[in-house]
This record gives sequence, C-alpha cells and structure tokens, in this order.
Amino acid sequence: MSIVSSTFTTAAQARAAALGMPDVKIVILPSPLTPKSEQEIKQLAKSHAPEIADALII
Repeated sequence: MSIVSSTFTTAAQARAAALGMPDVKIVILPSPLTPKSEQEIKQLAKSHAPEIADALII
C-alpha cells in the first residue's frame, strides 16, 4: 500500500507496475501538501483514515 499526493498518482502506478505489483492499493491525497498547516494535515489524515485502513486489509 502506498499513500501519495495526487501529483504523484501516475508515477506511483508506474512504479508499482514496474515492480510487478500493478494491483497494489494506492491512497491518493489532494495536492499540494506543502503549504498546509499542521492542523490541516492532521485533518486530512483523519478524513482519509478509513480509506487508509481499508487499503491495509489484505
């Protein structure tokens, strides 16, 4: 499972395919992350927690 910002979606999918894992679960967060405050990042993590937890289940 990978977590990437939307800027890196294509790169993450290509890398997974190149490593022989084309079906790997990828959680995509909205870009950009850099200008966000710590509080905004925490809220983003909380809002995506269910998706991340689902991606961890085999």
